[in-house]
Amino acid sequence: MDKNIIIYTSSHNNYDMLKGEVFEIDFEGFEFINVDDASTDSEIQKGKQICKDSGVVYLQNKGRGVQMATQTLIDFINKNRPDCKYIIGLQHDVKPITNGFFKKLSTYISDGKLDDFGAIGFNVIDTGKYTGKSYELFKDGTPTLGMIGLAHLSVSDNSKRWMSPHHNPESLKRNKEKWSKPFIIEFPAWMVVGINVNIWNKVVTPTEDYQFHLWFPDVAMQLNRSNHPLLVIPSLICLNQQEVKSKYGISENSAHGSKRGEEYHFGEYSNFKAWSRRWGWDYENAKITFESISERYTGTLLYEYYMHDNNDGPLRNYDL
Repeated sequence: MDKNIIIYTSSHNNYDMLKGEVFEIDFEGFEFINVDDASTDSEIQKGKQICKDSGVVYLQNKGRGVQMATQTLIDFINKNRPDCKYIIGLQHDVKPITNGFFKKLSTYISDGKLDDFGAIGFNVIDTGKYTGKSYELFKDGTPTLGMIGLAHLSVSDNSKRWMSPHHNPESLKRNKEKWSKPFIIEFPAWMVVGINVNIWNKVVTPTEDYQFHLWFPDVAMQLNRSNHPLLVIPSLICLNQQEVKSKYGISENSAHGSKRGEEYHFGEYSNFKAWSRRWGWDYENAKITFESISERYTGTLLYEYYMHDNNDGPLRNYDL
């Protein structure tokens, strides 16, 4: 088995869910690693035992938040897993459902087709809340599009930035052929995301400013600023089942739960002030507030996305 990918998750006081959901995924022979992100002492002990029983490497986050958990994993990889080219980060309520998902991804990597991309995303469907009948269509063998990314700078209407049947059906229908081929976007749907280890080592500076929410959008900005595009592969499909969290006493919607102060499972809510300090525009009003500082990003993918009209489809398609 090729060792060019490692699958991982960042766990924070949710080890029953790790055992009951994540460990039910078929990793197809690829290695899975768990990184604990500042869980309580009792949860840490539980997590260590669960990982030991399953033969899984358990790492303790050197800092706080998913960015630092990812850096902890990459530090481990740099020293111990030199053949690993991509890491695939999963939230606990997401699982691949395309047959041979990881093997297909590994083949793309072995063939050098993903060398120049900073990260990769996938076609994320659910049981109806955000992606309509996509799961039923998938089960019938009908090609479908779910949540395929967030158009942070190329769509001004916040309610339509998520490229999904629920948020922006018009754009998906208008250019379905383009959105159905591999394409680049500002942020893939980061419930499950692949990260190029080599490019992370070169251009990403992690921070503890974002514990859970916004952790990946900030990484994506660093990749886009350095002109390492983020590719979405729509033929590789994952199922996001937020509802399974309720079995473990966890709020189904992590953003809403975090906003209500449920830090035990989700950490602190989105740090929009840190985002504005680092990037110069308002995350929630990106298209409007980016304008005044846009010249700062001339020559980068960020500026290209800002100038792009998503009504024409994605910024660029790629053949794999």
